[in-house]
Amino acid sequence: MVNSTSIFFMILSFILSVILPITLIIFVKKKYKVSLKPFLVGVLAFFISAEILENLLHLYFLNVNPTTTAFFANSAIAYAIYGGLAAGIFEESARYISFKYFLKQNRNFLDGISYGLGHGSIESILIGGIAALGTISNSLAINSGKFTSISEKAGIPTVKINLVIDQYVNTPVFQWITPGIERVLALAIQIGLSIIVLYAIKERKKLYFFAAIAIHAIVDIPAALYQKGAISNIYILYLIIFIEACLILTCAFKFLRPKFSKKDNNDLDKIS
Repeated sequence: MVNSTSIFFMILSFILSVILPITLIIFVKKKYKVSLKPFLVGVLAFFISAEILENLLHLYFLNVNPTTTAFFANSAIAYAIYGGLAAGIFEESARYISFKYFLKQNRNFLDGISYGLGHGSIESILIGGIAALGTISNSLAINSGKFTSISEKAGIPTVKINLVIDQYVNTPVFQWITPGIERVLALAIQIGLSIIVLYAIKERKKLYFFAAIAIHAIVDIPAALYQKGAISNIYILYLIIFIEACLILTCAFKFLRPKFSKKDNNDLDKIS
């Protein structure tokens, strides 16, 4: 049987991944009258850049091309650097294009927050939300005794079925909420990066755009190293991500915010 506390943490993970981002944009919209246009553009930009274009690149280099597939499979560092740079280039370019061409009338500080919420929310829902729903569904199936029969009908070998059940039963309960915590930190990072790229557009300082790419790559590298087993402790991974999120938000809110217009800062006095 899957521990009821584990299922509770899975539900909390779903709330953090799906309900929280949606609640945040509703709150910001109602309280600060933020335009939803940057939010919707952020949703679309993430989907096109990360879910379509970036995944096509990964499909080629990590699956289709035998040379690069073998190379990245045998080098955790190369895989991490490649993954980080790919995410940085595609997602930050999407931000840059969005603010430069599609959000010409939406370039104040709060618009940067709105865009970041859109970009980060859809990522959180697609990655964290769907995964959380899967773990909840599997746990309930295991506890009802239906998981094995459903899996056998799907043609899954008994050995793999037992391994999955063992994982759900024996994983420490707190680990089931860590994906939701990671999604909250990722959302904070997406907001911060959106503000950095927006500043690059407003001030015509492309150095900040390239800095955003580098920061994004650096942020993603620890997660990629964890996937490859180079980092084995998940709590160390989340500590690193927490520190990164704090640094990026500090840069965005403490150092870049004062450089936006006076009107922007007056609006933000409400949330200081």
